[in-house]
Amino acid sequence: MNTGSQEFSKSSTDLKETIATYTKHWKWFVLSAIFAIILAFVYIRYATPEYAAKAKIQIVEDKNAGSELSAFQDLKVLGGGKNKAEDEIEILNSRSNFIQVVKDLKLNVRIIALGNVKDSEIYQDRPFNLNFIESDSIINTSEFEFFIELSSDTTFGYSTERDSPLKIYSFGKNIPTEVGDVVITPNQPFFKKYKGQKIKVTIDPIFIVAEGYQKKILIAPAKEYSNIINITLHDPIKEKAMDIIDRLVFTYNQNAIIDKKAVADKTSEFINNRIELISNTLTDVDQDAQELLTEKGMTGGGLEVSAAVQASTAGRQQLESARDQLQMVTGLKNYVAGEEGYTTMPVVDIGSSAVASTQAKYNELVAERNRMLKSADEQNPIIVNLDQQLDQLKSTIQSSLTAMERNVGMTVGTLQSQMGRIQGTIYSAPKNQRDLRNITRQQQTTESLYLYLLQKREESQITAASSPEKSKIVDLAYQFGKGPVTPKKTFDILGIFDSWSINSFFDHLLKRAS
Repeated sequence: MNTGSQEFSKSSTDLKETIATYTKHWKWFVLSAIFAIILAFVYIRYATPEYAAKAKIQIVEDKNAGSELSAFQDLKVLGGGKNKAEDEIEILNSRSNFIQVVKDLKLNVRIIALGNVKDSEIYQDRPFNLNFIESDSIINTSEFEFFIELSSDTTFGYSTERDSPLKIYSFGKNIPTEVGDVVITPNQPFFKKYKGQKIKVTIDPIFIVAEGYQKKILIAPAKEYSNIINITLHDPIKEKAMDIIDRLVFTYNQNAIIDKKAVADKTSEFINNRIELISNTLTDVDQDAQELLTEKGMTGGGLEVSAAVQASTAGRQQLESARDQLQMVTGLKNYVAGEEGYTTMPVVDIGSSAVASTQAKYNELVAERNRMLKSADEQNPIIVNLDQQLDQLKSTIQSSLTAMERNVGMTVGTLQSQMGRIQGTIYSAPKNQRDLRNITRQQQTTESLYLYLLQKREESQITAASSPEKSKIVDLAYQFGKGPVTPKKTFDILGIFDSWSINSFFDHLLKRAS
């Protein structure tokens, strides 16, 4: 019992001595805390803040997906479909879109005001304008910088290094640089604000800037299986972040419109070719009817449909519909076989959802290939891979069309045999009248298809012209929150204070132990 009391008394004494040891140095702890707080305020004062910009869009379900010929639904010439948010996010976040955004906003050229402690970019209200004499193709792939000092209203200093002597030039004169001449003109409303200050101008390759923003931006659906997409970007300049998001959405919609127009133009071209062919056939049939009436001295008064022909109306309509379908299948097959290179294909479904889906996928890859060619050549591995996929899809389409042509042809043959049996009921009619009926039927069939295609050509162009944008803007880009998202003042102060205090405590403890 006495031994336990003695041990407890000894431990209490050791604890008091330890506390007393540190309380004697309380001034150092207070100084450390003050120094940590000062350090945190200095960091917050000179750290570059970043602001969050957000926007929200809705992916519009395309009721006419796959083709501009939505009016062909009565012949099942279209396949349906709708946009998927996951796929559209990948398209929205594509490299080609960001390259176009950088070009439109000229983000590869930055004007930076140099300061004693930190530099700041001038995005809006720039004090001068830059005009490059060399072509954009050279400027957009170049990387260099130079320095400007606005010395007066008519002259400025120019150097290629920050601390090198300045060479005086007049505004509006050509300045030789490593990428060609550049002309600098003052922007009077904001010129005086930066007069006498040194400014750095940097030019970076467009694809590097585009890839940088592509990595920074966050694009995600608002909820699972939702067509609402949130777009977020952090940047030291909030106006730039908002402009980038808005321009990205605009570019995405414009590319979709261009793709739809390409499909509509190809489809109209296909229909025009069919109209021209059928028009020649119709002219020949009209000529045959005229020659028969003239040769036989017929007036056409006996063209009333006989009772037997009335009974075959349903079968004749089926035969005409099958012939129309066979015309479309054969025409599309010949078009695909004669098409060279990789161009948008008119999407015409002949009763097979697999063909319609394959054609839509082919056109998507063609559109992606055309966008990639804006920033790469045909030897690029990605382009070569796309070419291989397109060749496989085209081969699949040709095989499917051949099989469909054979099946529809058999259907036409069967219907013709049925009509032949029905025609046996009117063999008692005069031969001339029977010949005229045959020509009249061919006339009606050809004219029906001709008028049908004329109508669909107009509907195709109207549909293409009235197609909505691929996305609907729910919220334009706006600044999220009242202030910057980084640095966080409270958390930074507490973080530095805690880390400094803990480190000071253990450093002092180690020193005392030694």
